Amino acid sequence: MELTRQIRDEILRGVILSILIKHRLDWVAFASLRIQVQRGQGYPIEESELKFHLAYLGDPSRGYVESKPVRAGRTTAEYSSVRATAKAVDLRDDRIAADPGIAF
Repeated sequence: MELTRQIRDEILRGVILSILIKHRLDWVAFASLRIQVQRGQGYPIEESELKFHLAYLGDPSRGYVESKPVRAGRTTAEYSSVRATAKAVDLRDDRIAADPGIAF
């Protein structure tokens, strides 16, 4: 079961990046992204799960997404908008080494 969850998470992160890349690196409202991910996956995704994957993708060691907080200075991950970075496009287009945590 753990392997199934791992594969699901890798695919989900790929779906998130693909959706953001389709927006041409423009900012996407968090609520809109959540709806689009649910449509892409075919099942509901909890807000906390989407935040987890965005934190993973936005970690400075990865740098595939950028986010705007709801309010400046907040310590918790409350997103108002997110967008893909050029590095995410390079990852999808195989211009940089594959990330084992993301499946397109």
